[in-house]
Parts: sequence; structure tokens; C-alpha cells
Amino acid sequence: MRKTFVIVGAGFSGTVLAANLLRRPPADRADIVLIERGDVMGRGVAYAAHEFPYLLNVPAGRSSADSRDPLQFLRFAQGRLPNVGREDFLPRALYGDYLQDLLLRAEREAPPHVRLIRVFGEVTGIAPGVGAALAAEFADRAPILGDALILALGSPSAPVPHWAEKLNGHAAFRQDPRDLPETLGSEHSVLIVGNGLTMADAASALSRHPGRVPTLHTISRRGLMPKTQSTFDTDAMRGSGEMLLSSAHSLRKLLRASRDLVREVEKLGRDWREAITFIRGLVPALWRHLPEAERRRFVRHLQVHWDTHRHRLPPQITERLENLQRSGKLQVRAGRIQNVVAIDGRRLAVTWRPRSSGVTAQLSVDMVVNATGPNYSIERSTDPLITSLRAAGWVSSDPLQLGLRTGGFGACVDVHGRASKRLFYLGPMLRAEHLDATAAAELSHHAQQLATHLAAGG
Repeated sequence: MRKTFVIVGAGFSGTVLAANLLRRPPADRADIVLIERGDVMGRGVAYAAHEFPYLLNVPAGRSSADSRDPLQFLRFAQGRLPNVGREDFLPRALYGDYLQDLLLRAEREAPPHVRLIRVFGEVTGIAPGVGAALAAEFADRAPILGDALILALGSPSAPVPHWAEKLNGHAAFRQDPRDLPETLGSEHSVLIVGNGLTMADAASALSRHPGRVPTLHTISRRGLMPKTQSTFDTDAMRGSGEMLLSSAHSLRKLLRASRDLVREVEKLGRDWREAITFIRGLVPALWRHLPEAERRRFVRHLQVHWDTHRHRLPPQITERLENLQRSGKLQVRAGRIQNVVAIDGRRLAVTWRPRSSGVTAQLSVDMVVNATGPNYSIERSTDPLITSLRAAGWVSSDPLQLGLRTGGFGACVDVHGRASKRLFYLGPMLRAEHLDATAAAELSHHAQQLATHLAAGG
């Protein structure tokens, strides 16, 4: 009898999990079935090839997908590009190449009793199979049975905003922030909704041609932009974090302890990012300690501030955005969009309310780009598989709508609160239990733990 592990999704999480299973397989014969609904495995949306060279937000020396080999990606990049250093921010498409190579090497080096089977198709649902197995169902082919089935679906897509629902596919509205035309010039104007990393990507792509840069406006609720990466010692701070953990019953005390830690680091002439990195390692434990009422306060009041410090921009992107602001080509605003209507066949009129103001403002632009980021709430998900799993009771959402409820090793928790022994989740919606689960470092760690658990017969 062969064991079968079915992985739904071949982006970062699915690819890294498959590579881990190939490197540390179960003792018995096993098939690893990797299913991808797109055209290419090993890239997903984040690391797809684009004409514009979108950059990683983490330097090459800290981007390995293997925690046991922290310089693995750096070596790969040095074999492809000249003069690559640890602190260089490289194209995301190159990282996609790296993930594909990672999987190929793991497959070549796997023992003979383990096979990788690649399947292209879209899984539409999960159903009980023969015995204890689960069946991944398709619309156009026979189900695939697995002893364990892992959902590695990647970041959920951004929802269509309520103000865009009546635009009916207007050419001046772009739901996909990477679907940007080359025809815009200095005589045009663009509103980018959102001020995070996705906004920085869109603004960078729109300003790629000097002399032809449109006027860019951004709007988000608080108008906060991501901080900048720097060169610092990621291992400068060590310890159990007892001071922070002992404060985790109160968000106010935890915030005070975190600020004290940052001030202490800066008094020593060190980089505040060292403190953020230290806190980042404690985030899952801190999140588990916080009472639900305090978690709600964090999501409502502090998460955006944590995100701007935690998810940072490459220095060259920050410099570009600052230059655009100084030249008047980028105007960053805080507020909420009330309505967007088509003026004619080409332009859009935006009504928005500035933060802390009772008066609305008007803005007329040639294009509106939705850069609000992923929708982690499965209650609002438009993904057919997530919708199907939720309707069938296979998965459930957390009280704060941050993602999927999971147990140990990412086991999916059903609507009755039971953690599955066969159905697992790996990806950014682990943030419901861990809060911080969107970066390569955290997801690689979860992939390694899950692979070890599955190989051991868990």
C-alpha cells in the first residue's frame, strides 16, 4: 500500500511542503500529488513572471525557503546574476525560479520509494473517500484520493470594494493591481486605493518611465505607509521574551513593554528593526496569550501600525516613493471612499471623506486601482473551493475573521470545533491562530513542521 499526500496549490506553500516531504519522506512508499489550477507550478501569484521587475521585500540573504540552509536563495541568485550580495533586494520572478529549482532538486534527490505527481486542474470540493481517505473533487476529471489532503491555496484575492460593484467592468477600474496599462502618461491621473506594499508595487510600476509618470493619489483609512528595510543584525537580540509574555494579558501593557524594548535598543545605538524582529519571533505565543477582547482591540487599533513596521519596503522603493512625493507626483491621503461613478467612457469621479472630517471631497481620475490587499475572511471569500468547504462544514472561521481556524500542524477545525486528522491548511490564513503567517520565514517553518508530522504518520 502506498500512502498518498494530496497538496492543493503549487505556489510557495505547496511547493515548499512538497519539497520537504520529498527530502524527509515517510518510511513506507508514498505519492506526493501536487495540484495546481494555474498554468505554472512553483510560483503562485506572488512570484509570477511579469514584464515589470517587482522586487522582494526581504534581502537575498534572508529569503531562503529552507530554515536549515539560510543562504540557499542567496547562492541560487549568485549563480544567476552577477555581484549579488546578502542585502540585495532581487526580482520576485527570480524567486519563482528558485522555488521551481528547489522542487526539481528535491524530486531528483528523493529516495526511490517516493514519487512526485504533478496534476494541473482546479479542485472544486472535498469529500469523504474510501476508508479514512479524502477525495479531491474536480469538475472535469475523476477525484484524487489522499490519506492526507493539504490546502495550500495562497493569499486570497482582494474583494471587489462596495464602491466598485456598479462600475460593471469599466476600463478605468483595475481590480488586479498588476493589470496596469502602458499607455498612461504625465497628463493622466491614477487613484491607488490602499497604502501598503501592494500600493508600492503599483506606484513603482506606474512610475517606471521617467517623463511619463502620471499623477498618483493614494487613499487608505489612516494614510500610513510601510517603513523601510535596513541592514541590521537579525540575531542581535536573544532571550525568552519573558517581559513581553508576562504582559500579554493586557494589550496596553504589551504595547508599553514593546515600546520600552525599542527605546532600549535605540539607546544602545542599535536599529529598532532588531526589536521588531525579536518581537516577531514571539508573536504566535503573544497572540495565544491575549484574551479575545484584547485581540479585537489590537485588530481595530494597532494592527495597521504593526504591519507598517513589520512588512517593510526595499530602500530603493522608499526612495522612489519619496521622490514622487517631493515632485508632487504622489499625494498620500487618509480617508474613506464613499462612491465612485463613471464620468464618461474614460474617467471616474471619486467621492471620499478625509479622516476626522465630516466633509466629503471630490477627485477625478483616469484610473482607480484596488490595492487594498487580500481578503482573509472565509465568510466573504469568493473562492469556489473555500465556499464549498465552508458550506460543507469542513472549515470554519475565527471570531475576528482573520483566516481559518486550525489546530496543531495546521489541522483544519470544522464547524463543530473538531480538528481534522486528514485535512490540513498551510498558508497565510494561519494568521487566525498565529497572527503573523504571511512571510516566507514563517510559512517555511510551518511547512517543515507539517511535513515532519505527515511523514511520521500523523
